[in-house]
Parts: sequence; structure tokens; C-alpha cells
Amino acid sequence: MLFLASTEAQQVTVNEETDQDQTADQSTTLAPIQVTASRLATSTNDSERAVTVVSRADIQNKPNALLPDLLRNETGVYIQQTTPGQGIPIIRGLKGSQNLHLVDGMRVNTAFFRNSPNQYFALIDPFMIDQIDVVRGPGSVLYGGDALGGVVNVITHTPHFSDSAWQTGGQLAAIYNSADDQWLSHVNVDAGNDTVATTLGLSYQDTGARTTGSGETIPFTAYTARAANNKWVYQLNDQHRVLFDVQYLRQPATPRVDDLIAGFGQTQPDSQVFLFSPNERYFGHLNYQSSAATAWYDKADWHLAWQKIVDGRIKQGFGSDSVTTEQNASELWGFQVDFDKQVGAGQWVYGFEAYEDTIHSAKQKTQNNVTTDKEPRFPDQSVMQHLALYADYHHPIGDHQISAGGRYSDYRTDLNNPTISNDTLNLSDFTWQLGWLYALTDHDRLFANLSRGFRPPNIFDLGQVGDRPNNRFNVVNTNLKPESVHTLDVGYKHAGNGWQAEMVLFISDYNDVIASTLTGETTPAGQDIVQSQNIGEVRIWGLETQFNRYFDGGGHLYAHLTYIYGEQTEAQDKEPADRIPPTFGVLGYQWPVTDILYWRQQLRYADNQDRLSARDVRDARINPLGTGGFVVYDSHLTWQAGPQTTVRAGVENLFDKKYREHASGLDAAGRNYHLSVFYEF
Repeated sequence: MLFLASTEAQQVTVNEETDQDQTADQSTTLAPIQVTASRLATSTNDSERAVTVVSRADIQNKPNALLPDLLRNETGVYIQQTTPGQGIPIIRGLKGSQNLHLVDGMRVNTAFFRNSPNQYFALIDPFMIDQIDVVRGPGSVLYGGDALGGVVNVITHTPHFSDSAWQTGGQLAAIYNSADDQWLSHVNVDAGNDTVATTLGLSYQDTGARTTGSGETIPFTAYTARAANNKWVYQLNDQHRVLFDVQYLRQPATPRVDDLIAGFGQTQPDSQVFLFSPNERYFGHLNYQSSAATAWYDKADWHLAWQKIVDGRIKQGFGSDSVTTEQNASELWGFQVDFDKQVGAGQWVYGFEAYEDTIHSAKQKTQNNVTTDKEPRFPDQSVMQHLALYADYHHPIGDHQISAGGRYSDYRTDLNNPTISNDTLNLSDFTWQLGWLYALTDHDRLFANLSRGFRPPNIFDLGQVGDRPNNRFNVVNTNLKPESVHTLDVGYKHAGNGWQAEMVLFISDYNDVIASTLTGETTPAGQDIVQSQNIGEVRIWGLETQFNRYFDGGGHLYAHLTYIYGEQTEAQDKEPADRIPPTFGVLGYQWPVTDILYWRQQLRYADNQDRLSARDVRDARINPLGTGGFVVYDSHLTWQAGPQTTVRAGVENLFDKKYREHASGLDAAGRNYHLSVFYEF
């Protein structure tokens, strides 16, 4: 039988079940519940999409420095890191604004989100997370623009109490990692009863200099971060619930390492000072959930959200006597209504979405103690608006389930620049998806889906002006067309009898891909002038596999492998696609030494990547001869020191391998001694 349930039920399921021990007979371990692929709580085995789930139990086995770290070593997800305070997931060869990032279903992507590595996804506190869903493949029907490679939905912790008496609980955490001389601390407190509940979390991070596998200490990697979050839940009655949530994270001054150290093909770095100062994220979210059925819906979710991302910068060119400072901010308002309705045997999911993002931008140059205003990085007071209607239908037919959906999206962008003759862009688009799932047995599934994704050019693409890494200078282009993709997935899933497996083959055809392109001109200072342009077509295909075997007594054998191949066509010329990850994966085993002591050991591996595009070869972060492969061994012991205390100690990169993840801006950490203590109260 195929399983579909309400989003409201999912939130309770996640909160209650992810804290339980992983055993072979738990279906949520073999095929965890996810909410993102269809906006319905569905077992991953019963979804016609390829979905990666990182549970709360998984999170406790990972380093908690940054949110992107929690996705490292997951099926189909490759992490690129330009500097220790940043990181992005690459999904099916796509990165940045080509993937949609959400928190509790609300957009993190902004109008100045780059279609390249950026720092914004790291401005979410990893300690407040209960689960992460990664939908691999286009998600534009349910979530709109940017969902080309995939959708990453971060589900934050929601307090839940089942008794009318007032209760309290919480967690204290302390973590140390030697390779980055890194300390992390966190406290969160839950309080409430079955009517009203709240959670308050505070986090602090202090990261020092990184030591690589060669014993080299990389300068310019130290930074600090602090975060806070507070969520309130009010259960009006059995059918109505209200949630209010606020989040904040600040990195006061984070260096951009690849700009401060000479890269491949460089004899000197681009800058002697480059700080993201400050980088901040503010977020507020009001959510009303109703399960009081009407003729139009069985359940309804109403969302109102506000997000502000601050991207301040301080930069001094190498050998320059002038300093530029920038103040950039995105202020994003979102309103969203989601409904689901059972009609006969079928299930409808439909809704409405509206977003407005206003960009504030200013820039100054100081030289000889004289400060002058300069043209800002983005057009100040530029605005990007989005309206959409969508519907998605699921229908079981015997052992089959079919789904079909569509979304109409309307975008209006105003660059607010009177010096540009055409400073507005209005466009609309229709995206769609078709899905099929066949239950071969109680445990085995075949599935396929065909979908169309869409990404409108945003204000970063259309109107950015200013310095770029590798001695480049970006100029405006208001004649861009939107990107689109058609993706076909075909796969097999199994969950039962103590093991879980998935194998997915996909092929994606991208049209009008937007990329930074050399114009052949230079500035008076000798910088290469670049511009965002539609470069042509890209075809990417790949294989994503994962395997989990759960043994009686708590043993767990796990493995995954991802292979991606990309080729792009520009002006009839073919070459490798940009920044395609190498073949990568993990092989590991968790052994229950005793009832209170677990030993986890794993190999992380990646192949060479020497299929480089011309843009890759020019990128100072990438060796023009290719990025070398690596095999890294990690080993950790987890000790349940008492009913409330968990201690985790171990070593990562045991053999001190020197390596770099492809397209990253610095070498990975060398041998790292890890210690963490979690106390539940």
C-alpha cells in the first residue's frame, strides 16, 4: 500500500520518531518520512521522486560547524566550500541559485543569490534542525523558480508535549575540532504543555586557523558566529494550530580565503583584505494550520514570512592604497497558502504563492582618508516580485500511483536604474511534472518522473556591477532569458527485511544556461570585463545509488555512490560542463560494541576530476590539470555515558591526507581530533 499523510501529522512524526533508536524493524529508519517532494508526509520508499533525508539521529553523527556540513557525504549531494564560514550543496551538477533552499518550506533564495558558490545557506544555525529533505531533480511545480537541480528543505525543531501539565526540557552541547581549532557551544530549552509550547536556542562558534593534510596552516580562515532562535506553538484545539518562529545568525567578519591567497595560475592574490563584514540573516515566520475540512480542502497551511540577509563587505586590492566598503541587503516578504484535498481515491495538493524581494545596496571607496560614494554592487531599491498558482494530483491505480502537476508563475523585476534604457523585466512561465510509482512487492518499488524546471534571471544576473574574483569586473546585462530544464528519472527502491536501497538514473537537458562570460574587453585598471549571458545548452546525466543494511543488535552497514557527467554546447562547440563533481561516495559501518558504546568507521572517497570547462580552467580555485581524487578514513566512538549524557570522540582524516574537494577555495582539513558532549535535561 502507498502511504500519504498530512503535513501536520508529519511534523509530529518527525519530532517523536527521530529521537528513537535505529533498529531494523522501524520503517522510519528503513524509509524515513519526508514532506518536501509532494508537500505530503510520505515514506521515501513511496515517493516517485529521488529524496535524501538527513534525520536528527544522522545529524548527531556529523560535525555541526555549518549547515552545509550536515549534507556532506549524503547521496547525490556534493559540498563546495570557498571559505570555512561558507558552503553550498551541488545537486546533479547545479549550485547556488540553480537549487532552491528552504527553511520550513519558506524560501531562503533571494534576488541576489548567485548562480555560483555563495555564503547565504551557511547563515542557518545547524543546531536548531530536526531534519533535512533533499529532493533531487526539478521541484518548480511545488516551489517555483530556482528549483532546477533540486530542493533543500530544512525542517527546524518544533517543541511537542502531550500532557496538560507544564514541562521543561532541553539540551546543552559543546564541540571541539582540532584541525580548525574550532569550538562550538549550544543550549536550547523547550517548555510548555499540550496547548502552548516554546523552544529557545542559543549558539556560538569560534573557528581558528585551518591545518591541512600537509601540515600547512592556512591563514585568513578564522571567524566567529552567533545564533539565536525562538519558536512558539499554540494548539487552539484538535483542528487548529498556530506557530511563530524567529531566527538570527551573524558572522561579524568572515575572510574570503580564495581572494586572499594566490590560487592556481596566480602569482599574487586578488586582495590583501576581503571580509564579509557582517553577514547576517534575520527570519520571522507565522504559520496557521487547519485540519477542519471544508468542501475545498481537508487541511490548509497559511504562511507569512519575512527574511533579511545582510551581505556587508570590506575589500582592499592587493598592493592598493584604497579600501572599498559595501552594504548590501535583501528584504524578502513571502505569503503562501497550501491546501490538500482527498477526492475519491485521489489526493490534490494546490496553492498560491507571492513573494517580493527588495535589494538595498551602497558602496564607498576610501583613499587618503577621503571617502567617496561609488556605484553599488546591485541597483539600490531594485525589486523582484513573484506570483504563482500551482496544483499537483496523486492517484492510486491498483499497485500503481500516478501524479501530475503544473504551476503558472509570473515574475516582475525592476532594476530601478534610470541610466539603463530597459530596466524592467516581466516574464511568465508554466512548469509541470509527471510521476509514476509501481509497488512490485510490499518492499520494492519502481518509479519514474519527468519534470520541467525554471529559473528566472534575478537581480544578481541582470544588474550586478563590480569586482569579481580572478581579476574580473562584472557589467549589466538586461537581455537575459530564463533558464529551463527537462529531467527524466528512472529508479528502483527497496525498504524492508532489514535493508534499504535506491538506484536512480537521471538525464537533464538545460536550455539558456546563465553563466559569467568574458566579453573580450578590459577595464582601465586591466580587469577582464565579464557579463552574465545565456551560454547555450547543457546535458547532465548520472547515477545515484545508496545502500543501508541494519543488523539485529544495532549494527549498520551503509554505502552510497554518485556519478555525474556533464557536457555543454556553446555556439556549436562542445566541452565539459562547469564544476561537475567527480564520482564520490561513502562506505561505513556502525558497530554496537556494547549497549552503551558504538563505533562508527567510514571511508569517504572521490575520484579525479579532470573534465574541465574553459571557465573551470580559468577559475583560480581549480587546478587546470584537474582535481585529484582522495580516500579519507574517519573513526568515532559514541558513548551513552548516562541516560542524559552522550559523548562522541574520534578522529577524521586519520591518515592526514592532503586533498581538496573539487571547485573549493581551500584545501580540506587534515587530521582532525573531535570531541563533543551532549547533555539532555
